[in-house]
Amino acid sequence: MKKNILWMLAAILTCGLMVTALSACSSDDDDKTEAKPEVTMMYYLKVSDDVLKVADVEVNYVDQTGAKKKEVLTSAEWRKSFNTNALPLTEGIWAKITPKASIAAGNYQLKNTTAAGYRAKLSNGKTVADGYGNNPDATPTAAQTADEVADWCAQSGTVAFTVSETGYAKQTKVDFGGNAGVGGSGYIIALCHIFSAIFGIDCK
Repeated sequence: MKKNILWMLAAILTCGLMVTALSACSSDDDDKTEAKPEVTMMYYLKVSDDVLKVADVEVNYVDQTGAKKKEVLTSAEWRKSFNTNALPLTEGIWAKITPKASIAAGNYQLKNTTAAGYRAKLSNGKTVADGYGNNPDATPTAAQTADEVADWCAQSGTVAFTVSETGYAKQTKVDFGGNAGVGGSGYIIALCHIFSAIFGIDCK
């Protein structure tokens, strides 16, 4: 009889230890939730002073939710940034430049720098950053007539790319309405050095 009781107690203790062990493992699994990526989206636009004299500029961009937004440019330089935990994501920016109704003859120096960049801290702890846009060192275009101004305005290109879950970007297209086919493949170049100065990111 005593042996039976001892066997029963041993069985109960064994079951109790197994339940405790399983609970501990389950708790450990709950604590191993993978960290979410931390991504900063960045946009930059700068036009020469003469652009604002002869044209109206509307900035079109994609925000952190993927929605397309627009703002009227009121000064020569504009920038905006967003924070998000979602990857993949798409960034896009386009300056819609519309000639004013009345443009006097003159010697206008027209220039537009459009750029976008990002910094992504991935769940594995690695940080990736980069930036793209048109050449900020390009020589301004000289325009003297309203027609020449209109021709220049129509060349405003789009900067757009998708950042994958691995943190690396690939060029894509974003349709803001009116920007299709503008810019060409040579419009976008790596501009990470610009964002190093403006936003303080390290290009990797």
